[in-house]
Parts: sequence; C-alpha cells; structure tokens
Amino acid sequence: MSAPTAVLLCPGRGAYGRDELGFLARHQVDGPVAEALRECDARRAEAGGAESTLTAIDRAERFRPGLHLQGVNAAELIYFGSMLHLEHLRCRYRIVAVAGNSLGWYTALAASGALDPTEGWRLVHTMAELQLLVEGGQVLTTLVGEDWFPDAAAHAEVEAAMAAARDAGDDAFVAPSIRLGGHLVLGGTKHGIALMLQRLPKRRVGDREFPLQLAGNGPFHTELCQATSRAAVDRLAGLRIRRPTTHLVDGLGRVHSPWSADPRRLLDYTLTTQVLEPFDFTAAVRTAIREFNPDVLLCAGPGTSLRAPVGHVVLAEGYRGLHDKQALFASGLVAID
Repeated sequence: MSAPTAVLLCPGRGAYGRDELGFLARHQVDGPVAEALRECDARRAEAGGAESTLTAIDRAERFRPGLHLQGVNAAELIYFGSMLHLEHLRCRYRIVAVAGNSLGWYTALAASGALDPTEGWRLVHTMAELQLLVEGGQVLTTLVGEDWFPDAAAHAEVEAAMAAARDAGDDAFVAPSIRLGGHLVLGGTKHGIALMLQRLPKRRVGDREFPLQLAGNGPFHTELCQATSRAAVDRLAGLRIRRPTTHLVDGLGRVHSPWSADPRRLLDYTLTTQVLEPFDFTAAVRTAIREFNPDVLLCAGPGTSLRAPVGHVVLAEGYRGLHDKQALFASGLVAID
C-alpha cells in the first residue's frame, strides 16, 4: 500500500512554546539537518559559550519567554524543529508540495530543496537579525465564529478599528500582515498596535481569546519593513538558491515547480515581496488543496498553531465534502504528526 500524499505546511513565529521544550532533542536524526544544527551550535558556543547553543536552549529545564521567544532564538528553534520533524514525516507520507506561514516560508524553501539546510538556517538567522531594524508589532484577531465560518460582525469590527487607526495619524499605521485562514494578523507601529488592542472587542473561539499581541514580533509583511528588505537584499545576495525538488507554494498562492521555477524570482520574492506585502497563507493552502488534492494536510511542528487556520480553509473550500468542524476533526485530513 502506497503512503498517503501530503502537503507539508511549516509554521511561523509562536510555534515554539512551553509545551515544545525538548522538541529538537526528541526529533533528532542524523543527516544534513543535524549537520546544520551542529554548525549552528558551534558558532553559538564560540560566540557565547555552551549554554547559548540552540541544543542547550531547547533542553532548558523551564521555558523562559525572554530566552525562548527572543527573535533569533525563536526563529532558529522553529526552523530546526520543523526540519527535523520533516525527516520523521517523510517515512510515513509522500510529500507532494510544501508551503509555510510567514517564517515558515523560509523553512519551506529548505524543505522543498530550494535551499540546503545550512543555507536555510543562514536565511532564517539573517532575517531574524534584520527584523530588529524596524519597531512595531503584530496583533492576531479572528474573523470566524465558533463554527469556524466567517463572522460578519467580526469583519465589521476589524474594519472599524483600522479606520480609526487611519484617522489617528501616520504614527498609528496598521495594515493586514498575514491572512491566516479565518484569522487575521495586523502589523503596525507601536501606536497602531495599541489602538487595535484597545478598539477590537474581545472574542473567544475555542480556548483562545482575541485580539492578542504576538510576543516578540515586529511588523512583518508590511511597508514598514523597507529597511529590513534593503539590508536583506544586500546581505543575502549570494544565497545559494535553486529550483525546488518538490512543488513549493508561496504566500501569494503561486506554485514554483521543480521543472520551471526561477531561482532569481524566488530570491526576489523572499527578500522583497513577502517582506513588504501581506503574506496570504490562506491562498497558499487553497492552492495546495486545488492543485495537489492531498490525502493529508500535514502541519509540521513545533506546536499545533496551524491546525485551526488550515481547518478554516478546508471548510471554506468544502474540500472532500467537509462542511462541519466536527466532521473535519474526525476525518484526520488535517494532521499534526
């Protein structure tokens, strides 16, 4: 019996939390990813000592937000966690396409073969450093109800809050940053984010209350990141990017195939377009469903942050006849391991 076909979906910031301590250690497997992790640890040890290695941070006795959610640490923990998890998943699934959410796009480049694991780490590390050039943050809100279908009142609330920010002046800039299934991430200046948190009514879906500010996140995927993009183009001009060996779906919903992908276009999208424009993870999942008809939508670890957003898209599409949240849960279509 052949393995189920799967689209691999790589998570973004926030995926590595308290429950993920030891994730790298649990998924350790020898190979190119482990070699890249060893190189990462060697450079960290040289700069700051053995306690600063990613392996040591992953194996810490307790979760420390100031350590584990610090920009570069968080990005590298998630990148290597997803890449190591992928090595295990390949034994059980035939992966026909890869996509990712925000930071997960960088992981997707490596997971698809467009970058080798070491170059993927270089990209992740550099972009995490460069994001410090821009002040601001992100707020996560939701546009769906408890049934995971669109809620017109929630849409209206977000539109009203954004209009208020526009009227408050340039220092209250806020704009869509990530379209995340039935959720929406807004990126903006400190004043803009404060206004969103003040004006958006509290809503609870499942065990999560919205809106919430995303810890340690800058105004990713907005025009505020011009300095980040310019510096990335300069520092990563020599990134060794190539055609992927597996189909790759970007944050505009475009497919980059092993036969026709243009590495120059991939690099430009990675260092410019997706840094400055909204990342449409919804479009990526929709394209993956329509183009590849997978048996499983596979949400890579660390964490389970993509399960609900992917489920929102499945229900909106009515994929494989699924129009109900409970039926979706029972189907096993959206898998986390």
